[in-house]
Amino acid sequence: MVETDTGFLFATAAVNMSLASLAGLVIAFRRTGIWAAHDLFRLRQIVEWGFANVLLALLVFPLSSWLASEMSALRAVGAVALLYIAVNLLALERRRRGTRDLIRVTPLIVGVDVALVMLATATIILATMTAWELTLLALIARPMLAFLFVLATLGREGGAV
Repeated sequence: MVETDTGFLFATAAVNMSLASLAGLVIAFRRTGIWAAHDLFRLRQIVEWGFANVLLALLVFPLSSWLASEMSALRAVGAVALLYIAVNLLALERRRRGTRDLIRVTPLIVGVDVALVMLATATIILATMTAWELTLLALIARPMLAFLFVLATLGREGGAV
């Protein structure tokens, strides 16, 4: 059973659900019926990462009970997170290359991705709640960046905010 920082884990799950639902708000901001490929690419990221982050934040609870150890649960959830990050980044790159529009990968995104891999690996090795919480914070940063990029394009097009 998870005995430490349960409030943080629940708060992280709630923040990610809110972030995923912001994609609907972005759609409401859009005044034209035409969506650029890069906006659709990023909106999809917001929802995918947001929902996956909720599952990852909450997964530590059943794993802790099942494995009868918080440390074992943290190692397992760190491994699941690392696998998710790797698969998702490969899928995003494949999807990015499949679009006709140029979708830039900024140094900020690369930095967050590197931090994600490092923090998930640290969670596996150290099995500490601190490492896992830092991983969750980095996981939140990914859809937040996508959301900010979409808002920036809406502002440039005069369609919102």
